[in-house]
Amino acid sequence: MTLSASFGRDECIGLVVDFLEVSLHQILWACKLYPSEIFKQTQKFNALVYKSIHPEINSYIDNTLNTVRNLLSNDFVEKLVMVIKNNKPVERFVFSFHSYYKTTPSGKVTLNVTEIRQQATAIWLTMSQRLGSETHYDRENCTFAFEIHTRNVAYDKMLERQSTEDFQWIVADNIKNPNSVMPIRKLDSNPFCIDVYTEDYRGDDS
Repeated sequence: MTLSASFGRDECIGLVVDFLEVSLHQILWACKLYPSEIFKQTQKFNALVYKSIHPEINSYIDNTLNTVRNLLSNDFVEKLVMVIKNNKPVERFVFSFHSYYKTTPSGKVTLNVTEIRQQATAIWLTMSQRLGSETHYDRENCTFAFEIHTRNVAYDKMLERQSTEDFQWIVADNIKNPNSVMPIRKLDSNPFCIDVYTEDYRGDDS
């Protein structure tokens, strides 16, 4: 049975942030960047997923997502990128926002909740299967960081508001082209269109 429901703007943004939160924890778990003991199994969107219980990791993820939430409300976000690095980038997990909210005159939008849950679950499953079948990273030498890529109009406005002061803002250097780009899946259900893919830099010693 298909479940549909009407959501307001904040609820839609909350749904996107929930999807991102689970995705980031799933990446950390599947990459085996940290010992399995710091993850617990939980449920989201009727799917079993893994979530970190490490306070510092969770604080960093939460602060990043709070910033993303604020920026989404103003249509400032272009991409959220999770970078696995060993002094330099090894792999980048990209969430590219094409659209995520289109309101109606009533201020509500009807979501196909069943479809969104199914697509989100498929993305998490694909992540786990793909990362589980590949060579993992050197735990002792690798870490991760986030990049939030904003639209051109965003930077000056963010400085004016200072509402995202917990996140360190810098002008990005030119990003080197990856050795390969691998699509994961797309969350594509009105009003959301979010591309998820990886950029691989492994084996690049230059």
